[in-house]
Amino acid sequence: MKSYPFSYRWEFPCTSTPEELWPLISDTNRFFKDMGQLPVQQASLSHDKKRGHKELTYEHLHRIDFWEEEPYQWEAPFRYSVHRIYRHGYYKSLTFKTEITNRNNGTVVTIHFRGQAKGLAGWLFTKRKFGAHFRIKVGKIIACYDASASRKCFPSFKKRSFLLKKRNRWNSLREKLAETSGKPALSKLLIRTLRESDETDLTCIHPPKLAELWGKPLHEVIEVLLYAAKIDILNFSWNITCPSCRKNLQNIKKLAEITAAPFCQDCGKDAELDFNHTIQIVFQVHPLVKKLSQKVYCAGNPQERPHVYLNQVLQPGQKKFVSIRLPAGDYRIYSDKNKESIYASVAANGLDSATLAFRQNESQVQHVKITPNPYLVLHNQTDEPLHIICEKNSWENYSISASHVTSLQLFRNLFPREFIRSEKQIASRNLTILFTDLINSSQIYTSNGDELAIGQVMWHFEALHQIILEEHGAIVKTIGDAVMAIFPKPIYAVKAFERAHLLFKKNLQTEHPIRLKAGIHSGDCVAVTLNNRIDYFGNTVNIASRLVEHAKGGELVISSEAYKNGDLKSFISKKRDNLSIHHFDVSLKGFESHSFEAKKITLQSPLRLVV
Repeated sequence: MKSYPFSYRWEFPCTSTPEELWPLISDTNRFFKDMGQLPVQQASLSHDKKRGHKELTYEHLHRIDFWEEEPYQWEAPFRYSVHRIYRHGYYKSLTFKTEITNRNNGTVVTIHFRGQAKGLAGWLFTKRKFGAHFRIKVGKIIACYDASASRKCFPSFKKRSFLLKKRNRWNSLREKLAETSGKPALSKLLIRTLRESDETDLTCIHPPKLAELWGKPLHEVIEVLLYAAKIDILNFSWNITCPSCRKNLQNIKKLAEITAAPFCQDCGKDAELDFNHTIQIVFQVHPLVKKLSQKVYCAGNPQERPHVYLNQVLQPGQKKFVSIRLPAGDYRIYSDKNKESIYASVAANGLDSATLAFRQNESQVQHVKITPNPYLVLHNQTDEPLHIICEKNSWENYSISASHVTSLQLFRNLFPREFIRSEKQIASRNLTILFTDLINSSQIYTSNGDELAIGQVMWHFEALHQIILEEHGAIVKTIGDAVMAIFPKPIYAVKAFERAHLLFKKNLQTEHPIRLKAGIHSGDCVAVTLNNRIDYFGNTVNIASRLVEHAKGGELVISSEAYKNGDLKSFISKKRDNLSIHHFDVSLKGFESHSFEAKKITLQSPLRLVV
C-alpha cells in the first residue's frame, strides 16, 4: 500500500519561561486529553517487543489502531518527542515533538507532527485530523497553559458554575475543612483547586507539588491534606515505585496490603520495597466530591518521572548534542546497559560544555562539575543501542515517603489503624536519625517544682515537634525526656537542632532553662509495626542513640556517615568564619569492637563547631 508522508509544524508565542511551561506541556497525559485524543490501553501484539517499548491501542474500539510506542525522549525543559510504529490503522508511523525555546525576549512553543499515512484513506484522514480547527484548538491549549503558569494554578478549560446549589456545596466543604483543620487560608486554596482543576491533576496529588504551586510550607500543606482525607474530601493511597527507574508500579489503599515487591517491566526485575524511598503517599479527590474517570491518554510521559532531566536513546557509535537546564543539586548520568556512572554537580563555575562517552563494558565512576545550563555531547562508543538518563539524586522534592508521613503525630492521630501488617518488616534505607535529650531534667524538676517543670518539658516537646516538621522531619517517638526523629537528609536534622537550641537559649525565665544535646547518624533501618504504630529498628537507630550520650549541653555529635553528606558540608562551609571542626574517635556502648569517627558540634550564636 502506498504511503503518504506528512508534516505539520506550528509555533505559539508565550510569556512564561520554559521552566514554568515544562511541567504542563510535558505532561502528555494532560496534553493528549486536552487535544481530544481517545484514552489508551495496553495491547498484546507480540512476545518479542523491546524493553521500554509499549504496545497500545485506543480504549474505544470504533477506530482500530494498534501501535508500538518507543520510549519518550526529552531534554528538560526544552523539548521532548515520542515515535509510534503502527501495526494497524491510518498511519505507518507518527512522531510527535514539542520544543520550548527562548526567542526575542519571550518563549515560543513549537508543536510538530510528522509521519507517513497509509493509502489514500490515511492521507484524507490526516488532512482532516490536522486541519485549521485542530491547530486553533492546540493554540488555545498552549495559551491556557501559559496563563495558568503565570497565575501559579492548575490549568482548566471549564467555566465557573454560577448555579447557587453548586456554589453552596463548595462553600460548605471549605467551611467544614477550615473548622476541622484550623487553616482557613489553605482550606480555601484546596477547595478552589478541587473545584476548578481537571481530573488529570486530581487523580494523583503529591503534597510537594501543591506546596510549590501555592507557595506554602510543605508541612502545612501535608496537614491540611490529611484533615481533608479525614472528613472525606480527599482519599489517600500508597504508590510503590521502582527504585531504579522510579516508575509507579502499583497503587494500594492500605499499608497492610503490602506483601511482595511488584515487578518492573521496564527494568526487568522485582522492585525492592523501601519504606523511605519506594513507598509514597498520594492523595485523590473523594468520588463523592468529584467523580474521576481514571482514564489514561498516554504511557510513559516525562512528568511521570519529574526527577529525570535527560532521557535519550543513542544508536551504536552515535553522537548527540543535547541542552538541558538543571536546578542546583547533584545528578547521576548513566546508561541502561553498562555499569558506568557519571556523577555531576551543578555550580556557576562548572563546565559550560562536556563530552560524555559511554564505552563497552565500562564500570568506572566519573565526576564532573557543570553549569545549570550545560551543552552536553553524548557519545555511544559501544556496539549496541544505549538508553542515557540524567536524574536528580534527591527524592524528597517530588513525593512524601511512607516513613515521613507515618511518623507524623497528626497522621497517627487521624488514622490510627494505618500501619504495616504485624509480621511484615520493610527496609527503610538512607534515613537520618536524630536523638535529642535534656541535659538537666532532674535540676529542672528540683528547682522549679513539678508543675512548672512539666510545663517546661511539654513546651519543649511541642517546640521540637513544630521545628522538626518545618525541617522536613517527623518525630517517631519520645522516650522519657528524649525524642527520636527521622529526616531524609542530615542537613535537615542539623538545622532542626540548631533552631531548637537557639529557641531554648532565648527563653531563660527559669533558673535552669531547657538545654538540649543530640546525636545524629545516617544509614539503613527496618520499619515495623510496634504497639500499633510505625517504629524503626536497627544499628542506625542504636548508634544515633549512643552518640547522644557523648554530647553535653548545647552539643551535637554527628557520625562521619552523616557528616559526609554534600548538602551538610555546604551548609557548614557557609559558616566557616564562625566555626572550628575537631575530628575524634568514639567507642559506643554495645559496639565495643568498633571505633566510630564523629564530629562534636557545640552550638552557639552563630553556629560554632568545637570539641
